[in-house]
Amino acid sequence: MGSFAKIAIALTLLAVGISTELRVEAHEVVSAQHGAVSTYIEAYNAGDVDAMSALMHPRIQWIAVENGKSEVVGDGREALVEQMTDYLSSPMETRSSIGKVIENGRFLTTRETAHWKDSTGADKAQSSIAVYEFEAGLIRRVWYFPAQK
Repeated sequence: MGSFAKIAIALTLLAVGISTELRVEAHEVVSAQHGAVSTYIEAYNAGDVDAMSALMHPRIQWIAVENGKSEVVGDGREALVEQMTDYLSSPMETRSSIGKVIENGRFLTTRETAHWKDSTGADKAQSSIAVYEFEAGLIRRVWYFPAQK
């Protein structure tokens, strides 16, 4: 069974309240939360806002953390879906990837790296630390820290 199928099964089990872990390789264990973040990033890369929305808690909050202050920049599924629809309709194409994941209970932390091409066609990238909080198997809050090049 492929990794995507295993993630899909874990998300289904998570949605009905069954705790599970996925064994992707012999020594690599991926939790349902890790699978949800990976699926969310895959949906972002595909421009699939509906798939992203399916992983969002109805009261999701996207929080920017900068200079010691936090600001809610997306509040609620509908607002975040609207923002992502607008963002993904822009002509600039970006792709994201996640690095090492650290989990602690309902929290998952990772380094997300955005990749794009500038106006000259040169590859560009920058990374941010993101902390995801889960509630009822869905992404409830995301804290996004300042990007580093």
